[in-house]
Amino acid sequence: MDFYPPESEEGNVEYKLVLGEGDLDKLGGQLKRRLLEGGGEAIYVIGVSNDGRPLGLPDDELFKSLGVLREVAKRVGASLHLLRISEGVRGKVAEVLIRAVGREEPPPTVTIIVLGNVDAGKSTLVGVLTTGKLDDGRGLARAYASRYKHEVLTGRTSAVSMRLLGFVGDSVVNHKLVDPLDEAEVYRRSDKLALLVDVGGHERYVRTVLRGLFSSEPDYAALVVAANSGVQKMTKEHLGVAVALGIPVFVVVTRVDIAPPEVFQRTVEELVRLLKMPGVSKIPYVVKDMGDVVLAARAMSSGRVAPIFYVSNVTGQGVDMLAKFIALLPRRRRWDSGGEPLLYISDIYMVKGVGVVVGGLVERGAVKVGERLWLGPYEDGRWAPAVVKSIHLNRTPVERVGAGNFVTIALDRVEDVEKGMVLAARPLPSVREVVAEVLVLRHPTAIRAGFSGVFHYKAIRASAYIKELDRGVLMAGDNGVARIAFTRPWYIEGGVFIFRNGPTRIFGRVVRLENGTAIS
Repeated sequence: MDFYPPESEEGNVEYKLVLGEGDLDKLGGQLKRRLLEGGGEAIYVIGVSNDGRPLGLPDDELFKSLGVLREVAKRVGASLHLLRISEGVRGKVAEVLIRAVGREEPPPTVTIIVLGNVDAGKSTLVGVLTTGKLDDGRGLARAYASRYKHEVLTGRTSAVSMRLLGFVGDSVVNHKLVDPLDEAEVYRRSDKLALLVDVGGHERYVRTVLRGLFSSEPDYAALVVAANSGVQKMTKEHLGVAVALGIPVFVVVTRVDIAPPEVFQRTVEELVRLLKMPGVSKIPYVVKDMGDVVLAARAMSSGRVAPIFYVSNVTGQGVDMLAKFIALLPRRRRWDSGGEPLLYISDIYMVKGVGVVVGGLVERGAVKVGERLWLGPYEDGRWAPAVVKSIHLNRTPVERVGAGNFVTIALDRVEDVEKGMVLAARPLPSVREVVAEVLVLRHPTAIRAGFSGVFHYKAIRASAYIKELDRGVLMAGDNGVARIAFTRPWYIEGGVFIFRNGPTRIFGRVVRLENGTAIS
């Protein structure tokens, strides 16, 4: 029997002991509020009291309540999907997923970055999830997630690759298409989307991992571990960065079909120890059936629970449960589509016959075709006007796009553009220095003023150096306040960053900008 926390007035989860037909308008208003709280999706639990007691209902009453809820969902333009039925104290409890459909806004989308050591099977897993085609054990599925020919040939991801996974309810849309990688068709047919961000696992591609983490601002991280090779150096590195950035993590153990039992058991024990370590402090939760899937998805947004899935990309073991889990993951962040638009540029293309096309995440506001925005800052600190010629969302042309979406935008100018620059409604104050609270995650010796490295913040990857340290010297594990200077100006609002050089990793949070602006 499952027990539930007391119902909260906030969020997208609603408890109902029983539903009657007496006040459909009131129930409809309540459902609209829950859908708004959940960014277009809500979970209703029927047969549970407001204090979380799973009292349950007789079969006939549960059937009637589900019928009432179906009618309410229909009135507000939403679809209803039964997730599971479990036993309560004196009857059955039903958990139901409700999603808004037919809206002008894009379907609710969660972004998941796929982390893990090289050869753990990250790209293969993304390929299997998005295509529904199992791997042959020699890299067949991996090719579907690769961006470049050399990645297919070497079997190693070196760039940030994004693949779209679409759902209707908890059923994968991609698998029913002639071309499962047709993002426009996946987008058009889905009522929920998951953007899978695949990054390199080799130590020399740490920069692409950080670029993926900061430019995509993921809701969740999937840490992939091969059952036959266990926890590796980069497994710990990737997990540590995700935890430092406050990203909830779930674990996917691959290659369970070829790992000897004793090796598999050792891998699981290593994982559990790693997740429980001070500083990580996760609660490992092995997912064994669909009931566990629902519970794990509901617990993920807290960041305390780390579900563990056992998967084989060759036999298909566990893949279906993992896909259903992803379908149920709630959006973790609320995006503000009001106010002035802002987009950090993470990709740049020169398209023949079109010109400059930039890609990135709309941080806030909405971008519209035909409007004039400002591009900058350039190396000399200036900003230049640029008109939006066209916008594509998931390879689909749109006239307007709001915050929280990855888009490509064609501009009317061909002047040099750099990754990390922004598109904004007006020229914004740029800075050459920031003051930040820092924590040295890893460093072999001592850090002093003058230490240089690469500064990762949103889509910015910039050369920088430490100009001042309040404590004079920092060792691994130390924290302090540092003034960090750049070789050119950037637009920075505040928030977290990673400063790296070789094996050195410094986690920081901007507290003041060069112009004296304090960050609350």
